[in-house]
Amino acid sequence: MPKAVLTSPDAIQEIYASEVVSGFDIHKPEYLNDLFMRYDDQGLAYFQLLRSLGFEKSVAQDTYYHFEENRTHERAKVRAQVSAPAQGADIVFILDTDAMDANNRFYPRMYDTLLFSNDVTGYIQDIDVSTPADPTITVRLNDEDDTFPQLEIGEYIPIVSDSFSEGSGQPEGAIRGAWKYDNDAQIIKETIGMTGTEMVNQTWFKVTSDGKSIPAYYHLGQFDIDYRITLKIDGALLFQKRTTNVSRSGTEPIDPDTGRVIKTTEGLFPYINRVGNVHPYTIGSFDIADFDDVNLVLDREFAGNHILSLLGIKVQGEVEDVLKLYFADTNIQYARQVANNVLFNKNESLGASVNFKYLTKNERTFMFKRFSNLSNSNTVGGWADVGGYYTGYSQDWPSVGVMLPLNKRKDPKSKKLVESLGVRYRALGRYNRRMEVWSIGGAGEGMKVTEFDKRETYMRCHIGAHFRGGNQFVLLDPQ
Repeated sequence: MPKAVLTSPDAIQEIYASEVVSGFDIHKPEYLNDLFMRYDDQGLAYFQLLRSLGFEKSVAQDTYYHFEENRTHERAKVRAQVSAPAQGADIVFILDTDAMDANNRFYPRMYDTLLFSNDVTGYIQDIDVSTPADPTITVRLNDEDDTFPQLEIGEYIPIVSDSFSEGSGQPEGAIRGAWKYDNDAQIIKETIGMTGTEMVNQTWFKVTSDGKSIPAYYHLGQFDIDYRITLKIDGALLFQKRTTNVSRSGTEPIDPDTGRVIKTTEGLFPYINRVGNVHPYTIGSFDIADFDDVNLVLDREFAGNHILSLLGIKVQGEVEDVLKLYFADTNIQYARQVANNVLFNKNESLGASVNFKYLTKNERTFMFKRFSNLSNSNTVGGWADVGGYYTGYSQDWPSVGVMLPLNKRKDPKSKKLVESLGVRYRALGRYNRRMEVWSIGGAGEGMKVTEFDKRETYMRCHIGAHFRGGNQFVLLDPQ
């Protein structure tokens, strides 16, 4: 069978539209997942999903932040390898810099009990801080017949207890503190335009995937401008890196026309690679063990019980194949109802629009949804000429997936609820920049402000990604 050849691209620079209002300001959130029908949704899932979940808030400043409470209890971490000492002898190691803050403070204290890899216990008998950046810890055996094992670089040693003599004083105080997350809002723009004659050309389009149409029509231009700017929003919320490129010029990137700084937001994938967990798996060999390993990471990081699983189409197929028996669990309907009550405030239509596929395993409910952004044939899921997904990227994006908790927690300082992931847009008072649309021209509806028989329509948004608890996020990394 001969291979199909595309003789020209579907989208080029063109002028052909009229005054519009963003579809995102017209339709209720439960419709957003099905707004764009030609070529299906063309990958526009992430931004719409966040809006459907209600994980969208306004902020008044370009840079926004929250605080996350650190762990209440910590471990000791070994900086360099230490050979096993003789039977009954003490062991001495230097605390790793990862276990210290910027002021060389650390958590292990005198008389803490440590549990070593060979099940031997010992207590901290001395902490030498004569060199503040190199705290040296001496541990003495509880049982003199035991032997401490060899310690490896980066090894964690848990603190399981402590012990004091009668009449002794209290240990040094400990405080967990807070970790500050911050990110920037990014300005994204799009433009369409057309002559007055072409403004009378209109098209109908369906809103819902089951064939129901809304009782109105919209210009093709509205369809296009909504799609294009939302594709750029999705790209920013997923792939964008925060702009900090000052090493060569000594200053932040400046727009030469305005003299002002150009800011960008940090998207999901750069965020997970910076603070989250990466689970490598072999393409074509995803199995129950991989799934259970991810669950162990979630448990280690104290993740909640509702886990969003956004999967590229390739890994989605693998996951469903290995978990098909679990998907048949008769308790799934109950899991769906509980999740709907927790996440959508019992709004069944909103829950149905998101259309998660549920699975409960190890007391966690996983909510699966295809991550269609990763198989968009005109972006990171681009097709190769020989068929199949393009493999020229460093990532096989249709084989990538993320698993992360869906919940809200209080900022320990502001006491405001912060979602585990979301989108922020600039706003103050009655004015907001979530999706601004305006038109200038001498044709079409509205005030005529030029002599020309055409009209330009502009769209602008000022938004950014917002994440919390990235240590609980897991990236499925195909190998």
